[in-house]
Amino acid sequence: MGGRPLVLLDVDGVLNLGLFMSSRKRSRLRRSEGWYSGRAGDPHDQFASRIVLNRNWGPMLASLADLGAELAWATAWQEAANWHISPLLGLSPELRWAPAVHTRKAYTVIPWTEGRPWAWLEDIEDELAVASALSGKRPHLPVLVDRATGLTQEHVGRVAEWLRSLD
Repeated sequence: MGGRPLVLLDVDGVLNLGLFMSSRKRSRLRRSEGWYSGRAGDPHDQFASRIVLNRNWGPMLASLADLGAELAWATAWQEAANWHISPLLGLSPELRWAPAVHTRKAYTVIPWTEGRPWAWLEDIEDELAVASALSGKRPHLPVLVDRATGLTQEHVGRVAEWLRSLD
């Protein structure tokens, strides 16, 4: 069980709230400090993924890396998260990404962690339950994020406290 602990990041429902909010709320947030609303890829493509996130989440996540964790994507966005989400949050260098599909991600994400301790910020409770079962007694912290609010300082604080407890 070697290596730095991982902080696994889901995108939709945790960092990107665009799929889960009304156009009225998106418009209101767009005028709020730190919020970004746009589309991944061509902004004129109606099928491009809508992105709504708070740029202030980037420094919050970077603070976890400052505690010795490695940030990694655990999302169906896979490598595309580095192209569309990382720049908006100011996360660099590019994060590694676990092979994940839209459903049943835990079955590919947890083996990818190769026995390292992990915390996973995820909005799907069943994914976190399966991930916990697959991890057994290995140190892990499933963190359920409400897709109505996305990432909060409380979530980051829980992960920071967990990271400190690993020492």
